[in-house]
Amino acid sequence: MAQIILFPVANFLLGMASDLAKEEIGLLWNFRRELSKFKATVSTIQAVLRDAEEKQAHSHQVKDWLEKLSEVMYDAEDLLDDLATEARRKAVLAATTDDAGGRRRMSATTCWSVVCFLLSSLPKQLVYDLEMAHAIKDIREKLDDMAKDKDVLHLEVDTSEEETLPSRETDSCPPTIVVGRKNDKKKIIELLLNCNPEANISVVSIVGMGGLGKTTLTQFVFDDDQVKGHFDIKAWVYVSQSFDVQVILLKMLESITGQKVGDLTSDALQAQLRGNIEGKRFLLVLDDAWEESRRSWEKLGNYLAVGALGSKVLVTTRSTRVAEFAGGALKSRTSNSIVEPYKLEGLLEEESWNLLEEKAFPGEVPQERQLQEIGKKILRKCGGVPLAVSTIAGVLVDTKNPKIEWPSFLQKSLSSITKEGEEEDPTMSALKLSFNHLPSHMKHCFASCKLFGKGEKLLIDFLIQLWVAQGYIESEDKGFDCFKTLWWRSFFQEVQMDELGNMSTCTMHDLMHDLAGWIAGENIIVTSSFMILKNIPSKTRHLSIRDDGDQREEDHGGDGLGNASQVRTLMCWKTLTSNEVQQVINNFIRLRLLIFQCEDPGSDDEDRSILDAFTSMNFDKLKHLRFLYYNCNGRKELPNSISNLVNLQVLALGDAESLEELPKGIEKLVNLKHFELEAKDEGHATHMPKGIGKLKFLQTLSSFVVGKRSGNVSNDRTFGAELDELKGLNALCGELVIKGLATAESPRAGVYVLNEKLHLESLVLDWSRDYDTGDDVDRVTSLSTHDERILEMLKPHFNLEKLVIHEGYEGVKIPNWLSGLTNLVEFSLQDCYRCEYLPSQIHQMSSLKKLTIEYCPLLKGIDDDGHHHDSSSIEEEDCEWPRFRCLADLRIQSCPRLTRLPTFPTIEGELELVNVSLAPLARTMKMKMRREGGVGYTDDFDANIHPLRTSSSSSVLVHSLSKLTKLTLERIDDDLESLSHHDSSSCLVSLQELRIWGCCRGVKLPSSLCSSVCLKVIHLQGCEMVEYLPPLHGLPSLRELTIQYCPNLKGCWWKKKMGNNDNYDDDDYYNFDPLTEGEEEEREDEEWPRFPCLLALDIVDCPNLTRIPLFPTVERLKLEGTSSKALVRTMKMQVAGAVHHDSQQHSTTTATTSPSSLRTALDRPLSNLEELELGGMDELEFLPEEGLCNLTSLRDLTISYCPRLATLPPAMQHLTSLHELKIWRCPQLTIRCQKGEGEDWPNISHIHEITLDETYLQDLK
Repeated sequence: MAQIILFPVANFLLGMASDLAKEEIGLLWNFRRELSKFKATVSTIQAVLRDAEEKQAHSHQVKDWLEKLSEVMYDAEDLLDDLATEARRKAVLAATTDDAGGRRRMSATTCWSVVCFLLSSLPKQLVYDLEMAHAIKDIREKLDDMAKDKDVLHLEVDTSEEETLPSRETDSCPPTIVVGRKNDKKKIIELLLNCNPEANISVVSIVGMGGLGKTTLTQFVFDDDQVKGHFDIKAWVYVSQSFDVQVILLKMLESITGQKVGDLTSDALQAQLRGNIEGKRFLLVLDDAWEESRRSWEKLGNYLAVGALGSKVLVTTRSTRVAEFAGGALKSRTSNSIVEPYKLEGLLEEESWNLLEEKAFPGEVPQERQLQEIGKKILRKCGGVPLAVSTIAGVLVDTKNPKIEWPSFLQKSLSSITKEGEEEDPTMSALKLSFNHLPSHMKHCFASCKLFGKGEKLLIDFLIQLWVAQGYIESEDKGFDCFKTLWWRSFFQEVQMDELGNMSTCTMHDLMHDLAGWIAGENIIVTSSFMILKNIPSKTRHLSIRDDGDQREEDHGGDGLGNASQVRTLMCWKTLTSNEVQQVINNFIRLRLLIFQCEDPGSDDEDRSILDAFTSMNFDKLKHLRFLYYNCNGRKELPNSISNLVNLQVLALGDAESLEELPKGIEKLVNLKHFELEAKDEGHATHMPKGIGKLKFLQTLSSFVVGKRSGNVSNDRTFGAELDELKGLNALCGELVIKGLATAESPRAGVYVLNEKLHLESLVLDWSRDYDTGDDVDRVTSLSTHDERILEMLKPHFNLEKLVIHEGYEGVKIPNWLSGLTNLVEFSLQDCYRCEYLPSQIHQMSSLKKLTIEYCPLLKGIDDDGHHHDSSSIEEEDCEWPRFRCLADLRIQSCPRLTRLPTFPTIEGELELVNVSLAPLARTMKMKMRREGGVGYTDDFDANIHPLRTSSSSSVLVHSLSKLTKLTLERIDDDLESLSHHDSSSCLVSLQELRIWGCCRGVKLPSSLCSSVCLKVIHLQGCEMVEYLPPLHGLPSLRELTIQYCPNLKGCWWKKKMGNNDNYDDDDYYNFDPLTEGEEEEREDEEWPRFPCLLALDIVDCPNLTRIPLFPTVERLKLEGTSSKALVRTMKMQVAGAVHHDSQQHSTTTATTSPSSLRTALDRPLSNLEELELGGMDELEFLPEEGLCNLTSLRDLTISYCPRLATLPPAMQHLTSLHELKIWRCPQLTIRCQKGEGEDWPNISHIHEITLDETYLQDLK
């Protein structure tokens, strides 16, 4: 049952009428009198509208009256908007004429022509005024008749002011609250981790009614550390009622890769997905499933069966039947057991009260016992459903006097809606109640969400712009407040932020979407059929045509489009022909919002006619339009008539890669606030139209392309807008990208075009220089001077938070204004090939947290007050270097001369250095320990670095780089040993991940890089000169070790007489005497050091690597092109030694490896191993049978290029978990493992999948 909400419409009419009365638009006095009467009548009707809106649910007569009234009111709104539009059109015309007159003096002939035109237009104006006066009179009389009926319907006047909700801080967010689900979470995780581990795929289902929190619970399970560590891959797919296997696979692939996937054939999609999940243990969440076809589930299961053992599909659904179908259809080939669906129950009364407390009284608990009792009575009506509790709490949180208002709420509102909704579940009743307590304008805003699909991510900016376009909200600021209130009241959820910390997207619970559909009724129609256009229901005002991928119906257009003139919103996501677009323009004349895309024009002559037909279209009839989104779809230009839409507030152009020409006369769009060009890669218009600088209200300008000169000396003029047109656009906010600066004309001296843009958050300066400047000294000097002058004039306001300078800036220096950007958080300098110096005070930028410098080959560092001397030495202990105050993230790539950079001791996240000097890092690591409050403390060394207490209670020692968690060193020419120093434990104490690639100098990897007890991941690749590694077995948290392509690496070092608690330092490391090969062999019978809890080991092409700790706890092992000694040594570990060693090791464990599993692995080495890959081991002759028996968890075994490996022993029969065996290029082994006839076949016949190199086998035979 739709609800008719007219109170805000009446408000809007009164506001429009008042604005028109103030306008000097030359209307007849008779019209002004009619306008005054109109306002009085609307005010009379508005006084009873609240009462009518409440009674419509119980009275058909009131409902019919509101329906008729809505027709008249919408006609009145269109009429008043016509008048306002005419006024704006005249103002624009006058302004354009004034501008033209100011540019040139009119001749006498021209003046006389203008006078004649004005005189001839007077009769037309008089006729227009009379027509408008009659029209407003007709509407006013209709409203008078409607007003007379209010007494017959017994409608009461409501004189109270509409409730104004308390304003909230813009950064205030409703907390994510989960109450009473800890036990549920624990049980679900147990099912995922421990149930059916031998199955390659099994289903765990969570079943419960809508609103119970199935998705929220699943999200908490999905993000749990145990779950993250257990599964190799996780993916989340929202399914809903449309169960399309190909769509599910596509969304799964996108979730895994984190990237949008373009158009793929079915085969290509399946191949890509298989490549991502094959042999890996994955978790796939299918949220909100409704599909009851076993065949569809089986089809999906066929594509998922390539995953590793233990893979899980977690399904949330309202239907036990769906859960049973999913579980049965996706039953593993390796296991017949099915996990029983987990039935989620409602919250207990006390849990519901705790949730209400958290929502309604954040930070405080009501002490009044009476208030608690009333609150619990209210909650009993919610049936323990969290969504219902949250929405009711959203109503209660805004009550000004709970002691008075809560009892009234219980007795009146709650009892009435419970009575009304006796046949429906309590959740929907609670949602309707929460909706009824919204202010009138918010009801329209919420109902409009029916236009979008269930589970769809909603763009918050678009939502607000839609509300403004329809007149529901006066301004976007108020629209944002409206959104915040709806979010607080749980009408929206899952709000995501963009990189600047602004709200970006949100979702809506399915039940909330159902509620929006119930409220909107036929007022909003959502369909995938074009046939709706032939006969639009008479009550429909908003129409969305979704693209479901089906083929178009024939004969969907026709000459007549029924009831099209009444529609105010048309969102058409299907492609239209040019003829259809013209029909839309001609018939949907009352549109406020239009979204459409036209067919691709192609390139041949026939297609050219399509293009010409579109560019010549006349948009003048859409004079009410506020929002226009058009997918350009390969077009190079747009109709110029778009510039006549003087009410247009949003112009968004999608797929604009080919767009070269924007509409001329764009300065006439005086109300335009958002101008967005969506283009992938480097596509953009070649220039901005002249006059764009006059759009004073413009807030969003996604990119500004600077106009270019013609290059013709005889006709030297600029095509498009010049740089100085930006000066007047001071309302710009968000991000601005300026392109084409390489050809920009310098503004007048002293003119700064950006420094008054207070609300600009992000600025990208793109020189777009795509040609080689050559070695001509004069040309290079000229370009450098030009670019430095342009950049100086682009000084932004100090409120700026992000700045990017890239794509060919030829200046030598960066202006000093950079140091004055006190609010700048992120700065990127990229592809600036001649830049040499940064501002000397860059380290004083108090907010700078992220710095990226890439491909600046001549950059040396800070400009030390004009003293440009190189300082590449890293042994400058006495030099006090400047330091960044709060830099948290640093990436430097391909800047080999960059040595003079301030130190960066406060890095928290990732430090990435690629093809650069190590001098800045070495200098930072070797910073002396600073004593807080003591003599040794200098400058403003940031106190947020980890402190280290000394014996004196008043002194604190601080570490450099003590919060760094990830360090990447790639293609470094400096010797890595330069990073060593006497106290390797003084920095990098929080390092968790170390990646070193292609660093060819240095024989030993410094222990200072590998000393953190937090270190979990080490990747070493392509370091050709490295021979020795530090004693890695002393790292208690190390989980993953990868060593690849290090041909000279011999292994880790440790002392010849090793104690369990030995300490190591660089003096030991660099002076140690390596064990001889004979001494290594003698160690076979003694205790050999071992990794305490390593889970993954990957060694590739390291032929000399023999000296490595044992690895009994690994789950994944790959040894290729390396010695087999470490493997054999680990498999033959003595249990006694393992137990003794375990008692001395650190007890640190992670969520992925429990102490019991570690103990088992130490008692039985490699008992946790699941994947084993052996390749290129020339000396491997056998697998120790006594060690092979321990591999009880092994499920995948690959052996390749092991020519001496002659047999697989009988112990293979004990590996009952082994699911797949692959043997490649192993001549003896291949022959012995042939099915049925090989000597080793009885040892492996129990394995489900066995793959031999058949071609190689034929060659052998």
